[in-house]
Amino acid sequence: MDTKSLVKLAKSLSDPTRLRLLQEIAKGDIAVCADLFQHVPISQPSMSQHLKALGDAGLIESHKEGRNMHMSINAKKLQELEDFLQLLKPATVKA
Repeated sequence: MDTKSLVKLAKSLSDPTRLRLLQEIAKGDIAVCADLFQHVPISQPSMSQHLKALGDAGLIESHKEGRNMHMSINAKKLQELEDFLQLLKPATVKA
């Protein structure tokens, strides 16, 4: 994962509302954007802004079906983040 992508991802994760949205999307029960308002009661413009930031960071994928926007977690991006975080673990010292 390159530094620019990592910074964008970290900024996206730094907002509590975005973390809450990710948690709800990750449950898999929420298929469309309109369902998120029940769990994260924010204004429509705020919702759009937060979902755009998550999408720009690559954390969620979305596609439009009719009037509905369907969302899911981008498992590949989460794996990249997990791999990066594993690199930060200190090496175990053998005695």
